[in-house]
Amino acid sequence: MARSLRIAHLTATFPPYHAGAGNTCYRFALEQAHRGHSVEVFTAAAEGEPPPSDGAVVHRFEPLLAIGNAPLIPQIARLRGFDVIHLHYPFIFGVELLLLNRLLRRDAALVAYYKNRLVGDRLRRPLFWAYEQVWPGILTRHADRVLVLSRAHGESVPYLRAAIERRPERVVEMPNGVDIERFSPGPAGEDVARAELGVPEDAVMAVFCATLDRAHHFKRPDLAIEGLRLAGESDVHLVVAGDGELRTGYERQAAEAGLADRVHFAGAVAHDRLPGLLRAADFFLFPTQPPESFGIVLIEAMASGLPVIASDYPGVRAVVDDRENGILVPLGDADAVASAILRMVELGADGRRAMGAAGRAKCERTWTWPRLTDRMDEVYRAAIETRRAKRGRG
Repeated sequence: MARSLRIAHLTATFPPYHAGAGNTCYRFALEQAHRGHSVEVFTAAAEGEPPPSDGAVVHRFEPLLAIGNAPLIPQIARLRGFDVIHLHYPFIFGVELLLLNRLLRRDAALVAYYKNRLVGDRLRRPLFWAYEQVWPGILTRHADRVLVLSRAHGESVPYLRAAIERRPERVVEMPNGVDIERFSPGPAGEDVARAELGVPEDAVMAVFCATLDRAHHFKRPDLAIEGLRLAGESDVHLVVAGDGELRTGYERQAAEAGLADRVHFAGAVAHDRLPGLLRAADFFLFPTQPPESFGIVLIEAMASGLPVIASDYPGVRAVVDDRENGILVPLGDADAVASAILRMVELGADGRRAMGAAGRAKCERTWTWPRLTDRMDEVYRAAIETRRAKRGRG
């Protein structure tokens, strides 16, 4: 892009809290600042040591109110002086405050980057359903550009499908990215040696990785554990990387299934240790379900040279090519997960490496951060032109 832009990123979560939307925001912010743009991130404070911002300014606010990962940050309504405001959805309260800002100030181009539907469990289910019926549709109608992780996933969500049908030129496919230098095939790091994890050196090791909290209940580690039980293959071990309030229940499930010695709970794994953990594995297990839209850790595993087992779902199907770089299984089907695990064992080390190499090659072609930042620059340029045209007509 010819001139430097002032860019505001709005995100409910941001590292050191590691989740898909925040991680993506972080990488785009770093790349854009490196290219000379003036980048500011507006987010909620989080526990832990923040990563280096490398030129991007990160504003971390203590929310006036927070419901899970939904922080109320009033400062969003007062943003001004930016060329582009880039909202990472879902962001309960953030959407409403941004639209209020939009009513007061119409100068900045608005880019809405859609990541996941809001689907809650128990009491959150009807609340999230009601929210999804109203606010995302309003957001897509006001945005100058709407970004979807894949066209197939966008068409599976009613209000995104409506946006595609209404103004297809304003809906752009923008997948997640991966650092292919950090996540690459090679020997495992010493800090994630199999002995430390409790996995025998000659075992076939699968890895599942997700935050084990209510916000990520749809990642389905329970299905991974049940699939391992049904497979009945005593030489396969599963490492569950992640922590949260649901971990105790998954540990209980593994123990009751007689798998306490083959399901290893590694706890929260720092992002800089994750590449070593993936390199220590033989394949990646990801039996997620809606509202999963892509899965950053899925392409991190593929970039590390791992074949994957993943759910056959529009967002995931845009990533995994069945029988080429992984195996797709029907949603919620533990028997199919078990069959896929057995297939990974049957492939042997050479077969798994060949499948993993195909995934690595796809990552290099498709999901590098410089390539995606080039595309985002073009999105911003088009959004600014659309905003200027609207102001001219107004």
